[in-house]
Amino acid sequence: MTTSAAEAGKVRAGPPERAPVSFRTWRWLALGAQALVVLGLPFLRVGGESALRLDIPAGKLHAFGASFAVDEAFVVLAATLLLTALFLLVTVLFGRVWCGWSCPQTLLGELTSLVEPPPGHRRRPLRRAAGLALTALVSAVAAANLVWYFVAPPEFFGRLAAGTLGPGAGGGWAITAGLLFLDLAFVRQTFCATVCPYAKLQGVLLDRHSLVVAYDHRRDADCIDCLACVRVCPTGIDIREGLQLECIACAACVDACEPVMRRVKRAPNLIGYFHGGPGGRRRWLRPATLALGGLTALALALLTGAVAGRALVAVTVSADAAFSPRRAGDANVINAFDLVLENRSRAGVEVALDLDAGLPGAVVTLRPGSVSLAPGEIRRLRLVASVRGPAAAGTHRAELLTVVHAAGGPTQRRSDPLSLIVPEPP
Repeated sequence: MTTSAAEAGKVRAGPPERAPVSFRTWRWLALGAQALVVLGLPFLRVGGESALRLDIPAGKLHAFGASFAVDEAFVVLAATLLLTALFLLVTVLFGRVWCGWSCPQTLLGELTSLVEPPPGHRRRPLRRAAGLALTALVSAVAAANLVWYFVAPPEFFGRLAAGTLGPGAGGGWAITAGLLFLDLAFVRQTFCATVCPYAKLQGVLLDRHSLVVAYDHRRDADCIDCLACVRVCPTGIDIREGLQLECIACAACVDACEPVMRRVKRAPNLIGYFHGGPGGRRRWLRPATLALGGLTALALALLTGAVAGRALVAVTVSADAAFSPRRAGDANVINAFDLVLENRSRAGVEVALDLDAGLPGAVVTLRPGSVSLAPGEIRRLRLVASVRGPAAAGTHRAELLTVVHAAGGPTQRRSDPLSLIVPEPP
């Protein structure tokens, strides 16, 4: 004996069921938590510096207690590769979860929903005015938050109070706030369907096992054509027409349909989250996820190695053009070098210097033999090497040996090649 899809969708009468927590509630919690992180990071101090900030004048990226110089772009490259691989992996597994649950466009659109009339209602001038005022405020705060990742909040507010933000910070804030206001006041979710490149990319990445919001066509008889799902859709689509580019997987249609199904005593999930579509099955391990999972693991290993292997002190050494190599007596040879030391750590360090002249039997004296550097300090100095012992005239390959002792941290050793010149005897 068989049962029709319509009959299967009906629910037997019984005690009223408690309404489940709506996806909107869970989405608000997720968006709120992420907003707190994004707003809070510039205010969080690690080692006396913002937890995450790009200092353009100094050419440094401050990230969670570490400072990366411009010539350490490989670390940023590894981090970018990791985020990209992870982003793609999440998309293949969970579909458009970013759009509905993490995208700033979605969050800011939710915060400025007053600018639009409620579903099924006409536009009210007073509500519209209040919505525009709120949109202007949200745009200003969001734009300022972006600037805080370049100018630390204490400095930003101090310069703002003094009227000295300047064209960089001040102009960037004003332009960004203006663009956000125009977007949130007039474009809104149309951006997702027309401008956003990620929406186009998702169509290529999704497969028949990706998590999607879909309408169960097997239960067409359960749909009473109330259009509740259409009215609440922020991008204005009809989910019953199948998976569409404009869908941001916010599950507003799921929340709208669920109480209707309870009211007419039909099974839930006429519209819901499905793997690939209604009737699809979850399959975590498949070629795309395995490939992207491997790429993510590789990128993580690359980033870990890059951070763990980075030098605490950057060393640049070259011949001192203002000092010609010379002999002092019969056995002493003196060379001078231009040495630049940059402490990239957030703690003071002691740098011990030595020279391997590569000359058997030679005794080397180096001045200075050690240098103390404050956190973030860059020091340029003359390094004088005196070599006593047998040495044939000519250019010899030598090694500058550097041992860095960090206060309460690791000890690092490195060597840098240089040329030691032995002049002809007089």
